[in-house]
Amino acid sequence: MIRLVIIEDVDEVRLGLKYLLSLDSELEILKAYGNAESFLQSFPLLTVPNIILMDIGLPGINGIEATKIIKDKYPDIDILMLTIFEEEDKILNAIQAGATGYVLKNTDPGELVSQIKSIYSGGSPISPNIARKILTEFRKDRHHNEGKNYNLTPREKEIFKGIADGLTYKEISTVHNIASSTVKKHILHIYQKLEVNSKVEFIKKVMEENLI
Repeated sequence: MIRLVIIEDVDEVRLGLKYLLSLDSELEILKAYGNAESFLQSFPLLTVPNIILMDIGLPGINGIEATKIIKDKYPDIDILMLTIFEEEDKILNAIQAGATGYVLKNTDPGELVSQIKSIYSGGSPISPNIARKILTEFRKDRHHNEGKNYNLTPREKEIFKGIADGLTYKEISTVHNIASSTVKKHILHIYQKLEVNSKVEFIKKVMEENLI
């Protein structure tokens, strides 16, 4: 079972998430909180969740501040930021605070469940349009570093650009007229060469080494 905690201040959203996620037999909702303070006051935790669904715009201690506190005390808890916001500064701050993934509240319930399971398996889901926003913001006033290509093949460089542009696997496969399974294999090879394990780590690497 994947143990979940939900921290969301809007009653309808919190109850809706709790109901929808509880329908999956692999997910166990430990508790749903209306603010971060209530959860933080429960420290030390008797049962540690695997994943926390965290709203970014919480009253009082916001989601980014709460993420920093939680990751300091419980670094193994994965935090998935679930929000309506797409502002670049909030996205970057959430990732820097230690968020494992960042997706929008209008994400399809089935897709959200898949993303939760992806996190539990070691992935770091991030909506393609959010990835695009992060990298677009980072490109401002920066120059591409031609010196580092990590020995990517010409095709891998094309796929690399697609990821950096925030394209989905399907969009990349359409642009280059190749199968989605082939795209996934190329992305795996790219991740191996860059020594990253997820899209969030990929984005951090691109930003830190100015690869775009």
